[in-house]
Amino acid sequence: MKLVTRRLTPCWVLVSAFVLFTGHVKTLMAQNLNESHERVYATLTWDGAGAPLGRFLLIRKDKAVCAVRFTKVQRGHDAKPETTFNSGEESFSAEYDWYFQEDGSGDFTQPGVLSGHEQLARKPLKGIGRLAFQTGQIYVKCGTFDKLLWLYPTWVSFYGGSRRGDYGIELAPTKWTEIKEVNVHDPRLKWYRYDENRKPVDIPLDDL
Repeated sequence: MKLVTRRLTPCWVLVSAFVLFTGHVKTLMAQNLNESHERVYATLTWDGAGAPLGRFLLIRKDKAVCAVRFTKVQRGHDAKPETTFNSGEESFSAEYDWYFQEDGSGDFTQPGVLSGHEQLARKPLKGIGRLAFQTGQIYVKCGTFDKLLWLYPTWVSFYGGSRRGDYGIELAPTKWTEIKEVNVHDPRLKWYRYDENRKPVDIPLDDL
């Protein structure tokens, strides 16, 4: 597999953590604004991974496995000057299909597989300072996985909540476009976990 070190350009906001304060989550997300790039490369960072648009990203912990395929991503191009109660940041949205299998077989063709289609939205923060909060839906939900942070355009974080760290979540970008193609036990799959020492890399579609 050929890994291409990602060069961080000025279009990146190099913050990918979030702060929990009085029950509100203030999202500080890394934003990659080059959507065309994400159609032909999977992306891997120290705290998240994303499959190319329209391809499945596999998520697993213990026996539970989820397959997520982002079907649409969109920028709002609606940034406004910051005000006292509104960050004015540009909005982002996405849609994704999900399939969930928890019996340990990894077989998504079984009758017991759960599935759905969801929407995500990152909106300008509202509030003041550390009391600012996010009103959009920024977490990927799939079966028992319900607190994994979404990063535009097609990334999923290895952790959820207010603390960064290794929660036992593994991610595997794939080139598969149909759920019937997904084989969790395919030896060619490369599974990744949270790793603060890993540098951002791009993985060409042909190498997945």
